[in-house]
Amino acid sequence: MKVGYFGEPGAYSNIAAMRMTSGEYIPLDSVRSVFNALQEHEIDVGVVPIENSIEGAVNQTYDFLFKSDFYIIKEYYLRIKHCLIGKPGSKLNDIKYVLSHPQALAQCSEFIYNHGLKAVSEYDTAGSVKIIKTMDGNSHAAIASELAARLNDMHIIAKDIENNSSNYTRFFLISPEPVSPEGPSKISLVFSAPNTAGSLYSILKIFNDYGINMAKIESRPVQFNPFNYLFFIDIERNENAETALEMIRNITNPFKILGIYRTALIDE
Repeated sequence: MKVGYFGEPGAYSNIAAMRMTSGEYIPLDSVRSVFNALQEHEIDVGVVPIENSIEGAVNQTYDFLFKSDFYIIKEYYLRIKHCLIGKPGSKLNDIKYVLSHPQALAQCSEFIYNHGLKAVSEYDTAGSVKIIKTMDGNSHAAIASELAARLNDMHIIAKDIENNSSNYTRFFLISPEPVSPEGPSKISLVFSAPNTAGSLYSILKIFNDYGINMAKIESRPVQFNPFNYLFFIDIERNENAETALEMIRNITNPFKILGIYRTALIDE
């Protein structure tokens, strides 16, 4: 089975992919590329980030989930442990510039500020390690995973440099085919509510009336329809979920089930 993920080998999406499923891991250069590769049957399943506990939602993933015909079949919470990575023999005092994905730079902003480093945005954490490997001198470092340092034979200057130790990224495993899991599970859905007073309240009240816990709600603008919104919601599945969702389907447009999947525990 071919498993596509966003980033270079050693990226956090790569780590999540290895913990979520087995197979041949295929690095791709963007979230869009993961969805495109799945569409073109170049991979069998894809791994994409959906939200970070500090920086929030990955909006691009939400947009592609709505537009695609794929299903969420698994979720995973990965503890993000950032390392400052340099060339072999380099020390913290040598470093003037630090490269990484913008979210990783934001998650390590206090370390960067306290050490007087200049942040440089790149497309990927592990990709930043590959970039500094080709540079002359020891003035550039990268922020990435311990695995990225090991795969590139680079030196870890400092570990656990993130601002907050409770730093997790939630990942989805997506597939052309849905699953029907047993045991505790979630349902992800998206809909647009009528732009009238009380419309969203009436929808959310259905969940309350049927004893359904709403685990998350996220809104995204509707393209080509200014100031109208799509609502992405995760609910905890119970015996009333299908009935409640059918009621919501009848009063919203569009309405789409994005997937039903086992509820994941937070990785320690």
